[in-house]
Amino acid sequence: MFLRREVRSLEDDTLKYYAVAVQAMKERSPTDHTSWWYQAAIHGSEESPRPLYNQCIHGSWYFPPWHRMYLYYFERIVRDAVIQNGGPEDWALPYWNYGIDAAHASMPEAFYKPAGEANPLYVQQRRQGTSPTRPGINEGGRIPQQIGSDGLALACEIYPGTLPRQLGGGTTKPRFKWSEAGQLEELPHNLVHDAIGGGGWMSSFEQAAKDPIFWLHHCNIDRIWAQWNGPAEASHPNPDDPTWRGQKFKFFDVDGSEVTRSVSEVLDIEANLDYTYDVLPSPRPEDPKPAAPPDSPPAEEEVEPVVAGAADGDPKVVAASEEPVTLTGEAEAVPVAIDDRAQEEVQEASRRSDPRRLYLNIENIEGETNPGTMYGVYLNLPENPDEEALEKHYAGAVSFFGIEHGKDPRKDEGAHQLRYVLEVGELLRNLGNGEEYGEGDVKVSFRPLGLEPPKATAKEGRRAAMAAPAVPAPADEPPVEIGRVSLSVGE
Repeated sequence: MFLRREVRSLEDDTLKYYAVAVQAMKERSPTDHTSWWYQAAIHGSEESPRPLYNQCIHGSWYFPPWHRMYLYYFERIVRDAVIQNGGPEDWALPYWNYGIDAAHASMPEAFYKPAGEANPLYVQQRRQGTSPTRPGINEGGRIPQQIGSDGLALACEIYPGTLPRQLGGGTTKPRFKWSEAGQLEELPHNLVHDAIGGGGWMSSFEQAAKDPIFWLHHCNIDRIWAQWNGPAEASHPNPDDPTWRGQKFKFFDVDGSEVTRSVSEVLDIEANLDYTYDVLPSPRPEDPKPAAPPDSPPAEEEVEPVVAGAADGDPKVVAASEEPVTLTGEAEAVPVAIDDRAQEEVQEASRRSDPRRLYLNIENIEGETNPGTMYGVYLNLPENPDEEALEKHYAGAVSFFGIEHGKDPRKDEGAHQLRYVLEVGELLRNLGNGEEYGEGDVKVSFRPLGLEPPKATAKEGRRAAMAAPAVPAPADEPPVEIGRVSLSVGE
């Protein structure tokens, strides 16, 4: 049983041997299925495609299992390189839990010290700093807790279903369908990609897996799913839909051979994949280990998945913006007008005694490329807000990881747009002091978020990440257009 541990808890040479293995894999031919470059290209590549290039699955309920398989076979290849270079036979990939607290929120120093080509874990193409209060990730900048926390994902009630209460994504085919991303993929996954990348490698499907920190980030995403499930899926069950469980994906194993694995074969990580996490209880010795079912070839005909309706009923839109808003790295705001016929319903739904939920929908998001900028979303933020106001009116965060595949999708029949859903009922109730929200529009503000300074206290760091940019946004920052912002009421 291989044990994946949190990277800050390591007291051995795990990262040292990871660096050795990374270097060894980089020295292999790019056509070698076990080379660093080929493994990265399985996730995405701008080069002429070779077998199994550009396979990453995002924006559907297949996002967690596909990445679990990808991580599993990559880990086997790295472990083999570790052993070949004199390392331990029980080497396992660590995870980086950037959401524990401020002490864990900075990237481990092994990934940026020393800087330069002599360090196989160092990548220059990461978020750059702009000032002492806006440090880069390679300067010890910390990922803000509101971006890195696993709290929203672990609080999800179901696997597929209605955003933002579902973990795994919508019941679409294994293609890009960004409007069906789950909470785990939206936050922390997407936001952490941009927190690290800042427009560089980690902000791009085609480049992200070339950064050695990518694999520790995705190990943490897999850890969250495993922890959400609990021992043997005791806490939250995975879908029992045979279409989901029977879906197969292909990868390359440690010897370079092609292998096929189904979703059902990776749901029990201890029984089927021989690994666990340090936050999960150890398997009981008396529990028999079931044999993994043999691989079988993919079905010739693709089975149409069962499209699940909203588990709690479709939310009703009660307010919407009239004009799109364009983000270019500066603070922007848009009024969301409440329909005259819905004023009373909004007032009722915003009372603490009302059990319904209020959702903020950020929809029809388009852009030519991901700028790597993260934005905090605020409701009814006053003009020239101080630090206290920023915290009080904060609704959530969004990033635009994968936006370039909206108009030019790799695996869909048609175009689609990015979409975020934030639950804002509690915020509106707090802003209304527990009384009815009142009449008038809801003003939705978007403000760039930065990293926290390395030595700031937790409170200072949080406020520094929310503060206005210390320098103007680059004049050439790619614009992102949000077509509509709406408010909806649901059960």
